Amino acid sequence: MSSKLVAAPFGESFMAPSLAARYYRLFEGARVILDLGCGQGDLARFRPLPEVEVHGVDSDPVAVERASRFEQAICLDLDEEPLPYDDESFDAVLAKDVLEHLRDPGRATRELFRVLRPGGVLVASVVMAIPKRVWCDYTHARGFTQRSARLLLEDAGFAVEAVWRMGAVPGSNRLRFMELVPHLLRLPVAGALWASSWELRARRPGR
Repeated sequence: MSSKLVAAPFGESFMAPSLAARYYRLFEGARVILDLGCGQGDLARFRPLPEVEVHGVDSDPVAVERASRFEQAICLDLDEEPLPYDDESFDAVLAKDVLEHLRDPGRATRELFRVLRPGGVLVASVVMAIPKRVWCDYTHARGFTQRSARLLLEDAGFAVEAVWRMGAVPGSNRLRFMELVPHLLRLPVAGALWASSWELRARRPGR
């Protein structure tokens, strides 16, 4: 898959293009993607090829309206409603910074397992169980340790392949070293300063 990014000519981005590119590499060439907690649709905005199809879900109707410029976006309360997609609909799923907001993240994760095809990839990001990270956002319901984040996915049926630290390292986008951020955050000082979430790459077992 080409690494060239296709960006829309208007609006501001909340996800750096280099981060979007990183997620697409983790998706292994997926063509039909679910973006859970899609916000304003930045993942689709920076899709690597026009034929990549992105479906977005968010609980904020204003964000969904904006995301609809880039992807097929719907407004949905994940604590109250199941995902309105058939079983095995998607090649890959991104659940970035959304599961920590839910009353029952296990239910949502089981829904992600259901709509992901066998062999498909899930990339999830959850806030670390560190008070200054969790409670800087009053809409967070919880934080996750590395073990609890892994168990959340495994209990839904996923096979977790990797877990790493992630966070906003100054200059990582401008200086184009986004791929090095998880390695940098292994260092104790860097991790203490900038690590804010666990990212996990998991797969639905199957073909």
